[in-house]
Amino acid sequence: MPRVFSAPGKALVAGGYLVLDPQYNSYVTALSSRMHARVEKLPTSGKNSSIVVKSPQFSGAWSYEITHREGFCEITCLTGGKNPFLEETIKIVLAYVRPETPFDYSITLFSDAGFHTQENTQKNVSENAKKAFLYHAKPIDQVPKTGMGLSAGLVSVVASALLATMLDKPVSAIADIIHNVSQISHCGAQGKIGSGFDVAAAVYGSIIYKRFQPSVINELLDQPVSKEFCVAVKNVVDSIWDFTHARCNLPPSLRLIMGDVNGGSETPKLVSKVMEWRKQDPNSKEVYDALNLANSRLMAELQRLNQLHFDNPIGYEQELEAGTLFMSLSNCISAIREGLQDLTLRSGAAVEPPEQTHLLNKCEELPGCLGGVVPGAGGYDAVCLLVEDSQVESFKKASESDAAFNSVTWLELNEESRGIIEESAEDYKGL
Repeated sequence: MPRVFSAPGKALVAGGYLVLDPQYNSYVTALSSRMHARVEKLPTSGKNSSIVVKSPQFSGAWSYEITHREGFCEITCLTGGKNPFLEETIKIVLAYVRPETPFDYSITLFSDAGFHTQENTQKNVSENAKKAFLYHAKPIDQVPKTGMGLSAGLVSVVASALLATMLDKPVSAIADIIHNVSQISHCGAQGKIGSGFDVAAAVYGSIIYKRFQPSVINELLDQPVSKEFCVAVKNVVDSIWDFTHARCNLPPSLRLIMGDVNGGSETPKLVSKVMEWRKQDPNSKEVYDALNLANSRLMAELQRLNQLHFDNPIGYEQELEAGTLFMSLSNCISAIREGLQDLTLRSGAAVEPPEQTHLLNKCEELPGCLGGVVPGAGGYDAVCLLVEDSQVESFKKASESDAAFNSVTWLELNEESRGIIEESAEDYKGL
């Protein structure tokens, strides 16, 4: 019987750049756009194993032959060209599990519409109409991404599919194994150790996140596969990682809105520019500390609102109707923006460039908008807003008549508190 798993995209609402440092907390929201992987165990034939991965939405296919050596598996890509995220995930999963008997797996990937721009697409719907995906006319490397964490979702969902099937366990029982394997795989594919917030959100859902120490996995990067490598992977994955992933969610009556802005940014270049400035400028700690204070206040305010609703739901609704409920939250968002603008000015990196400042200011004039930020590393490709739930339609309608929003597409997604989940395979028939 095939099994299907899905993992959410993400938005780093608070913690841009600080998320790279293990001393700071960040607020990461998982999004309802999800990556999906359908895995099926096929009858085995021969002494070697195989994993075939298909991406019908982008007419992509990759075939891997796995040769069983003494204490490790050797992976050879037969067709489909280089895909480092797939290859690293398969490599680390097999290093961890070390299967000794031959196997053949077929994996089919699907991604929800929020991960890519939606031009030149055709919608395909499953037989029971419970799942629908956009099929693109162009291959995946020619379709612009929206910055929602596509690679992290891909790695996490493929790792989940293989680990849950090979270990024959539900994902809820092996979430930490999935997370650790996915972090190692994602860093290996990128050739560097990132902050890991995107993978953590894909596995655990919406979280307050404090990163792991890079030294945890540093020794595993760029290592050839061997028996010793597999032992090292097993030891690292099964060890206790010192990091925070506390579950969180937005308060009631609040909606997260993501806007895809027509114009991309190269995140690695932005990050390297800020990191270089941080090393050179002795006053950079002041900027980071001010940002951390603003981020912490936002997280505390969101927690206060959730607690208020739990303790006194009637009072919560009364404050909402009076228009006073979210005033402090709006001030917290403004303080974060001030910190990001200061970071932009001091570092020279386009974290909140003038064009985005203008756009965010215009957003704040729309009905129900409490404010917003340029998420993650910043740049030109997206805005992340908090809007009163009852005002969302008025917000979108008002933006349609304002030329300032001509380059913005409001994505059809919302906060998703859940991370990796197992889906019903029936819902994917006919795709």
